[in-house]
Amino acid sequence: MKVLFLLYFGIMTVCSFAQTAIYENLAANNFVSGEQLKFNLNYGWFNIGSASLHVSDTVFENCDAYQVEISGQTAGFLSLFTKVDDTWGAFIEKADLLPLVSYSDINEGNYTRRDEVFFDKHANKIKVDKIRRNKINPTKYFDYKGDMNDLMSGYLKLRNINFNDLRPSDTINFKAFYDEIFYDFGLVYKGKKLVKSKVGKRMAHQVRPILPDNDIFRGEAPITAWISADKDQLPLRIEAQMFFGHATCNLVGYENIKFAEDYK
Repeated sequence: MKVLFLLYFGIMTVCSFAQTAIYENLAANNFVSGEQLKFNLNYGWFNIGSASLHVSDTVFENCDAYQVEISGQTAGFLSLFTKVDDTWGAFIEKADLLPLVSYSDINEGNYTRRDEVFFDKHANKIKVDKIRRNKINPTKYFDYKGDMNDLMSGYLKLRNINFNDLRPSDTINFKAFYDEIFYDFGLVYKGKKLVKSKVGKRMAHQVRPILPDNDIFRGEAPITAWISADKDQLPLRIEAQMFFGHATCNLVGYENIKFAEDYK
């Protein structure tokens, strides 16, 4: 498992914490089809990669849906040692922002993987198909109760949280499914403050996930995220203390968002 894959996982983990939070009306989302966000990924002082996130309208299995996809590549000194070309995506039903299917294509040096996860919310079953170096692993099935999100649908719901209804130290608890494991997570709201970001000084909501024991992150509160305290609620900055050091993800540009002008 490669460094950049772990960093992407840390970034997207924050997005999945939205699923049982306080939502705005789903008919009036704070995001729109066609928006594109661009991020830089850093390890310490070094720029090691870039990522872009795109939301588009589509129809999947006769359902009106969003397709959300994030892609990332190596940059800077890391590109001298390995080449990364990763993609995560999902088709998400518009009516409830729950996933229909999620997928990932991971290409990091000699490490490759293709995963497809199908969510049947009526039968409360999940089907997982994995391909490793042209070898198809046996299909696995999982049962679950209640609503279940993947990382991408969690990201969309993060954009819709009504943070103004939260007070500092309020904690949200929920369950999530990722990589064949059900997780018990929590999200602590830390309040609002003015922060200096790559897209200018912004008022931002600060949140800290509570993570189960794992081999990826270090410390009591290893991830901190800042979400813009405006109508768009953009992920401005994410910091993660990981086993290999301090990693950050910074929003550096955006286009076609709902309420603000493009920032390139």
